[in-house]
Amino acid sequence: MLAAGAAAAAVPAGDPLAQAEAALARGDGIAAEAAVNRALEAGLPRNEAAALAGEAELLQGELSEARRWLGPGDFAPRTRQRGFHALARLAMAEGDLAAATRAFDRALASGQGSAALWVDIGRMRYRAGQHHLALAAAARAIELDPNEPLALEFTAQLTRDAVGVVAALPWFERAVERAPGDVDLLGEYAATLGEAGRNADMLRVVRRMVELEPRHPRAYYLQAVLAARAGLDDLATRLLARTQGAYDHMPAGQMLAGILELKAGNAALAIDHFDRLVRRQPDNPGAALLLGRALLAHGEGNEVVARFAPAAQRADAPPYLLTLVGRAYEQLGRRREAAGYLDRAAREWHTAIGVLPLTGSDSEVPRLRRLLAERRNGEARALVAQLARRHPGSVDVEIVGGDVALLTGDPGRALATYRRAAQVRRDFALVERMVAAQRLLGRDDAAMAQIAGYLAQNPRSAAASALLGRMLAERGDWPRASALLGHANRLRAGDVRLLADLAATELALGDIPAARATAGRAHALQRANGRVATLLAHIDRAGDGDGQAARALARR
Repeated sequence: MLAAGAAAAAVPAGDPLAQAEAALARGDGIAAEAAVNRALEAGLPRNEAAALAGEAELLQGELSEARRWLGPGDFAPRTRQRGFHALARLAMAEGDLAAATRAFDRALASGQGSAALWVDIGRMRYRAGQHHLALAAAARAIELDPNEPLALEFTAQLTRDAVGVVAALPWFERAVERAPGDVDLLGEYAATLGEAGRNADMLRVVRRMVELEPRHPRAYYLQAVLAARAGLDDLATRLLARTQGAYDHMPAGQMLAGILELKAGNAALAIDHFDRLVRRQPDNPGAALLLGRALLAHGEGNEVVARFAPAAQRADAPPYLLTLVGRAYEQLGRRREAAGYLDRAAREWHTAIGVLPLTGSDSEVPRLRRLLAERRNGEARALVAQLARRHPGSVDVEIVGGDVALLTGDPGRALATYRRAAQVRRDFALVERMVAAQRLLGRDDAAMAQIAGYLAQNPRSAAASALLGRMLAERGDWPRASALLGHANRLRAGDVRLLADLAATELALGDIPAARATAGRAHALQRANGRVATLLAHIDRAGDGDGQAARALARR
């Protein structure tokens, strides 16, 4: 803020054009528009003012007015690059990526471009599915100006996706050092600190956001997230209300609001939040399962069956989904159907990786599934190659290509394809695929290193902690396995399989009281689970029980 004030003070008082540029630099579109109007009244030609006027309207969200200034593309030579850059931003705001590409090309025709220009090119490329080209644009922006906050922030965001939250933090810190008053940047930094498990630092940054802009909704949303993670649901609800509805139509806000309503026993309100979220993000399996849980809690078992029974019939259906559908059939009084799903949930602990999800947005995915089911592997590979030509540089297509290679018995090719995709987006679903490919190649040590590296970068990943814990348990490394499974359980309470795995490690370590308590929690959640019953029987025997409980549990 002090830097912006100093820059404004340096602007000549009688130069409205310079005043407009200074106002745009500090993000004040209204002041920039007023300065441009003064320049026009003083006789400035329209093409000298067009770029600045259009940018001022963009800042105010007045897209039609911005197009009136920018659309003709009539800019004086000294403002030509700035004008076409603003026109490209306008096209992006209107969702016309092809027009944005043309405008960016014309902007670059006037020179190599600024770091800010290359950041916007990178963001446009990412939205267009040209993910690898987006990385190149970010690198070009840093090369042009390694101190540009926009370039540092964009690089931080890409690093967070490609490497992990821990690696992204230094980039965010450099950006914040150079733009300490940028509240939106501080919000990105705070959210990343939270994902890294640095809650105290996150809270410090959020409080700084409130100092700078007391009514900024993201400051209160981030505090609500912190409160919810700490189990302070009432406080989280009050903080979310202080966003004044700013997150009502955003996926993150709908998810948090739905969870809070569900935990408060307001199933109908939770359904409303989750249903809107699922409509917006049909390929979000977590949101879909939460919707199913809310529907079941509201007594709408028939809706749960209608929505989720087809997915539960798949061989790779997770135990939670099977349990959800089974309970829905129970609610409807159809106990025979319920028993089938609940029995599967009780025994199907190791499910297949959900490659080629049917909920994906690409219409070719169901076709690929049909080809693979019919063992028409050559046609499936040809279709993937066609998709790659149609969408060059797309991570989504690369992942689909890796899935096809994995499912057609070529884990080496799958791993190479996944690795290329991971240069842009290394989420847990992709890491899990890479681990599977490594293990199929007989590289168990490399698989463990893969998941350990991901967990080091994303310490709040319950799924990664659980997977690595299970892999260590397979090797008999019970102390480390127990620590990792315990960490995963703290992050994701109420997971029956996770509780059973943790109890097994505690039993192996000889901690009978802890094993009995952990297995007891699993048994309370899923009494029909055969593995949990067997585990409790083993614990009873190991604890020098009278054997009666062990025999009863073993019979169950």
